[in-house]
Amino acid sequence: KEIRQIAKTAADAAKTNESLTLGIAAAGLMTLIQVGPEAFKAAAGVASKPSGIMAKSPDDIVRTRKEDDSQGIFGFLKTIDKKFSVTHNEYTSRDRFTIMNDQEIAAASALDRTQDWQSKDERCWEGPVPVECTSASCGTCWVGVLGGAEKLNEPSVRERKQMKVFGYNQPDEPQPFLRLACQSRAAGNVTLVIPPWNAVFGKKIRGNVEDVELEPVTTSAKKLRELVSSAAKND
Repeated sequence: KEIRQIAKTAADAAKTNESLTLGIAAAGLMTLIQVGPEAFKAAAGVASKPSGIMAKSPDDIVRTRKEDDSQGIFGFLKTIDKKFSVTHNEYTSRDRFTIMNDQEIAAASALDRTQDWQSKDERCWEGPVPVECTSASCGTCWVGVLGGAEKLNEPSVRERKQMKVFGYNQPDEPQPFLRLACQSRAAGNVTLVIPPWNAVFGKKIRGNVEDVELEPVTTSAKKLRELVSSAAKND
């Protein structure tokens, strides 16, 4: 009830649909409970009005996410040479990259040289999607699928096993919304959200898996993993 009231107040202030603020209100309230009121007040609290696709109604957003890039007038003749798009930030048209039909998301991300991704996130030394091993051994490339989950291949036995090792609660459904980008092949447009944390942190939170040492392949990734692990232990 409290979350819905917060969502309604925020929606009225932003002149938008309440269904767009409900999830944000829930996450915000949980953050407040975890960090406390003083730390919450100290946060910058920078916000902006929705633009682009995010300014649409919830139904229109879902509909847009389901659309695929046009393959041209003779697109029906194309097979493996079909090209689609992976969007990883819906607030700007720049944050998307091309993916070939049946190509792994991590592999397609590695070809995106449009920006200096590592200057924005130390984990992104090869494209906008964080990677380390590219073989389902580290968990760095986990992503949330906002749209197009049905256009991805079903998770392999290895991916499902490793997701449990990493501590991610991947649903058992055929096309779950939590995936490893290095194991996910696309057959259409996909919209992702890239979490700011990964692997060790997920395992520490869930605490229901065997402790496995995960070796990062980059110095920055090793530093991040040590920092997150320390924070999770409250060191």
